[in-house]
Amino acid sequence: MNFSKKFLSTSFISVIDQGMLSALNLLIGMLLWRLIEKSEYGLYSLLYAVGLLAGLLIDSWIAGPLATVANVVHESAQKILLRRYWQRQVFCTLWIGGVTFLAVEFIPVFSSHININGFTGLVFASYVIGNGLREYGRTVGFIQSDLRSVFRQDIVYVLAVISGLAILIIGQHVDVIFVFTVLAVSSFLSTAFGIERLRERTATTASEIDQEDQELIAQHQATITGHGRWAVVGVIVGWLTNYSYLYLAELWMNSEAVADLNASRTLLMPIPLIVAAWSRVARPEAGRLIASQQWARLKRFTFLSITGIELIVVAYVGVLLLTFPYIEIHWIGSQTKYHGLNPLMMMWGAYFAVNAVRWIGTTWLMSGGAFRSMFYLGSVTFLLVIAITSYTIPHWGTPGAIFALIFVELFETIVVWKFIFPRLQNPPQTA
Repeated sequence: MNFSKKFLSTSFISVIDQGMLSALNLLIGMLLWRLIEKSEYGLYSLLYAVGLLAGLLIDSWIAGPLATVANVVHESAQKILLRRYWQRQVFCTLWIGGVTFLAVEFIPVFSSHININGFTGLVFASYVIGNGLREYGRTVGFIQSDLRSVFRQDIVYVLAVISGLAILIIGQHVDVIFVFTVLAVSSFLSTAFGIERLRERTATTASEIDQEDQELIAQHQATITGHGRWAVVGVIVGWLTNYSYLYLAELWMNSEAVADLNASRTLLMPIPLIVAAWSRVARPEAGRLIASQQWARLKRFTFLSITGIELIVVAYVGVLLLTFPYIEIHWIGSQTKYHGLNPLMMMWGAYFAVNAVRWIGTTWLMSGGAFRSMFYLGSVTFLLVIAITSYTIPHWGTPGAIFALIFVELFETIVVWKFIFPRLQNPPQTA
């Protein structure tokens, strides 16, 4: 199968898989809009953002750098790397789970909520750990282009979550703690379902590896560790750039404002999730094109990717604006609870349109191992977000938060494509 057919085939499965997960996240969000108070949904938004940070930290420390390296080694060496980093993923996930427990218990933005208690921190830490363990099986599947195994594992996860939510609805126990409990249990079930396949995909013996390969593996582990350090700090500043607006809105306004911001963003979350699905498939392929310096093919690949994603953004936002009055009446059950989200949704649409172009460039940089440049850029954009939102949120309210993000995404997109990516194509010459 040639490059185009293989990529289209794997992309199709990945988009279906990510679309299923996206629909599940949207379903959870819409259930919470209807069944819990706005202030409690604001708390869910804050916790979910922290869970996303935890997942990104795990991914950046292990999965991202591993994907950069694992696709350019022999199959036997790749399996050894994947098995070793599976063990590291478990340790890293448990460690970050403990940190999130402490964060929920002691950081005021969480502990000030009336519904926060010791059980909340324990449940949320379990959610983070379960999600981290589940993601490694998905990472190995993407690296080895075993998308069908990823799809089967995610079907188990989705069915478990839907079953758990149905039980909560029937028992009338829908609240933030019980929802995260369902998500945690579902992640552990999905991990257990996929663990045998993960063992098979990483099975190898020491006798299959000669001394040269052993030395090569050690070199690659050092490369992954070096990439991982920069990737982790880059992810932290990137997350602060993209999600600090929630905590600033909580600080300067209230939980209801956080609920409006996250509700309007959640309606458009299928867009970044589809982009994420694309990037998981595209990253290894882009890495091979960059390693072989096939810049013309990469340019064509980039053009087709941007065009396709932007068409999806425009079509999705248009359909959403047309159907939102129906969603208000027939799903949320109130035209006042989340009234006036249309302008926010349009602004989020503009944000995700720019974000998609920037994310494609960022994916190419990760494929080329430019983690240090990404960290420096992320640090600058984070400072810009804080500076701009410090003015726009107090003066313009919730639209001000999204405006700041759009401005910063434009800045970051220009820097990525105009300055950093050309350096990847033409690295500085050393004597």
